[in-house]
Amino acid sequence: MNPAQDFIVVGDGCYRVEIADMGIVLHVDRLRREHGDLIGELTVTCNLAGARRLTDEDIISVGNINLSSIRARQDRASYLAKRSQLASDKFDWYGAVEYLCLRVIQTERVGQPAVLLRDVPKPSPDTAWTIYGLPVLREHPTVLFGDGASGKSLLALAVAGTLAARDVPTLYADWETTAGDHRDRLEALFGGEMPRVIYRRCEWPLTHEADGLRRIILTHDIQYIVLDSVAVGCDGPPEAAEAAAAYFRAVRQLRVGALLVAHVTKSEEGDKRPFGSAFWSNLARSTWFAKRSEADGDAGRMTVALFHRKTNVGPLLPARGLRVTFGDRVTIEPTDLAEHHDFAAKLPTWQRMVAALKAGPLTLPELATAVEAKLDTVIKVVKRSEGRTFSRVDGADGKARIYLVERRTA
Repeated sequence: MNPAQDFIVVGDGCYRVEIADMGIVLHVDRLRREHGDLIGELTVTCNLAGARRLTDEDIISVGNINLSSIRARQDRASYLAKRSQLASDKFDWYGAVEYLCLRVIQTERVGQPAVLLRDVPKPSPDTAWTIYGLPVLREHPTVLFGDGASGKSLLALAVAGTLAARDVPTLYADWETTAGDHRDRLEALFGGEMPRVIYRRCEWPLTHEADGLRRIILTHDIQYIVLDSVAVGCDGPPEAAEAAAAYFRAVRQLRVGALLVAHVTKSEEGDKRPFGSAFWSNLARSTWFAKRSEADGDAGRMTVALFHRKTNVGPLLPARGLRVTFGDRVTIEPTDLAEHHDFAAKLPTWQRMVAALKAGPLTLPELATAVEAKLDTVIKVVKRSEGRTFSRVDGADGKARIYLVERRTA
C-alpha cells in the first residue's frame, strides 16, 4: 500500500499524481488518441537518495506511455522501480502508475461537467479590443490571412505590442522567423520603450507545442496569443479537415483569445477563406483577408486593405484600410480605401457612396456617376439606410440631394 496519493487536474489534457511522503510525482500531458488507445507523455520525478536522476529537477524518467495498455503500465512500473532504486516492499510503483492511468482515463471519459445555460454568467459586452479600427476578439480565435508580403506578420506584432502597451499580457508564438527579427520590428513600431511582449519560438506543430504554450500562459497570466503562422504550425496539410480540426482543438486548449496568421491558395476561394478551405473559415469566429495595394511603388510605404470575410460574433464589418510607412520608425494609421483606385472598385456600393459624399452633397444621378453604379442601385441603398447613413433633402432648385447624416448633423 502506497502513502497518500493526490490526483491533480493541472489543465486540459494535463494531470499529475503527487506522493508527498515519498517525494514522487507522476505527471502526464500531451494526451492524444491513437487507434482508440489513450497515449500521453509521462514524466516522473523522485527526490529520494539513491534515485538515478536524469536532470537537476529530479526527473528519473520521461517518455510516451499507452495509458490504455496493461502491459505498457507494467513495463513502465518495472523500469521506474530500477531507476528509483526502491524495492517493491518499500514502494508499489505498479500501483502508482495504475492509479494515475485509471484516474486520467476516468476523467477524460467524463469530460467537462454539464451546466444549466441559464446559470452561466452572461458574457461581458466588451468582447473585443479595437486596434487600428480592427476588432480583436478577447476570447475567440480570429484568422488574419492573405498573400505573402501583405504585412500580416507586421500587423500581428503591432496588435501584440499595442495590447501589451495597454497592460494586456500577450504572447507571440512564432514558427517562421527569429526572436531577433521580431525584436527589431517591435522597436521600429514602438521605439526604445518597447512594450512587454512575451516571445516563444516554436519548432513543432501546435498540437505538440500547446502544452508548453499553456504553461507559459499560466506562468505569465497571458490573456492573448498570436500564432504566426498556421501553415507551419499545422500537423498535416493545412487544407485538410483533420489538420484544421486538430489545430483549433489545440487553440481551444490555450483558453485565451488568439490571432492566427494564415495564407491563401491560388484557388478561386483564395481571397474568401484561409487556404481556400471551408474548414478554417467555419471553425474561426472571425476572419479578415489582407490585400496589399498593387499600386504601391514607394518602397517606404505600403497600403493594406482588410476585408471582413466571416464572423460569428456580430455583423460583417466594412473593409478597413491601413497605411504603413517605413523608416527609422514604422507607423501604421487608418486610410480611406475609396481613395485608392485598386481597392475602391472592391468596396460595396454604400461604402463608395460614403466616400463620394464626404466632399459634399450630390444629386442621385451625380452620386451614381461618382461611384460608377446604376441609378436604381444608388436609390435602393439610400432608401435602405436613410436616416442612419444617408439623408435626402430637397433643394430650392427642386432637385433632391443626398447628404451624409453625420456631416449634416454636424
